[in-house]
Amino acid sequence: MKICVLKLGGSLFDLPDLKDRLSEFLGQLTDCRPLLICGGGRSADLVRHWDALHQLDATTAHWLAIAAMKLNERLLCQLLPDACSVSNQQAAEQVWQQHQIPILCAEDYLRQTISKDFKPLPAAWEVTSDSIAAWVTLTWPADELILLKSKDLPADSTVASLAAAEAVDAYLAVLADQLPALRWCNLRTDQLPVAVTTVIRGSSFQSINATGPA
Repeated sequence: MKICVLKLGGSLFDLPDLKDRLSEFLGQLTDCRPLLICGGGRSADLVRHWDALHQLDATTAHWLAIAAMKLNERLLCQLLPDACSVSNQQAAEQVWQQHQIPILCAEDYLRQTISKDFKPLPAAWEVTSDSIAAWVTLTWPADELILLKSKDLPADSTVASLAAAEAVDAYLAVLADQLPALRWCNLRTDQLPVAVTTVIRGSSFQSINATGPA
């Protein structure tokens, strides 16, 4: 069964019905083992504020922002009753066998994982949870990455154009062409029916509009 990395954008954590929307989306996935990764959202923005205020060195700011993702990871574990925090493949496998959903502790995985094929992510604000999720997808390895976002995917989008519009982080373009599949889902949408456009890999995406109440 294929492994699907789902990166939940930090902007989605202010959705009152996030639990219902995400649960419904997960229910639509078939023949797939989901691995959730949380964006930093406002928690990471606090680290950005600290960096601007105190002029932190790049490595310190990088790892503080990744540590801030843990707050959202713990919240998501509370929102999804069948979810469980994991740090590695072995723990995720045990969670899948119990028919539960693993939420990856990004900090633990990044600190523990050494890849022969992919260099570590640089310590820079150009690297956010988008690129972290892509790096996890490559090093796990997983079969696809779905970016769960708060907006529709513009027509004919490329990674470069999305990065220029700050819809994804700048470093994602470095990793995107190496991904087996890269997809996009607007989890905030209230439009039905579900719309799907097919084009995957680095320069463009498959788009899925998730159902659910506004």
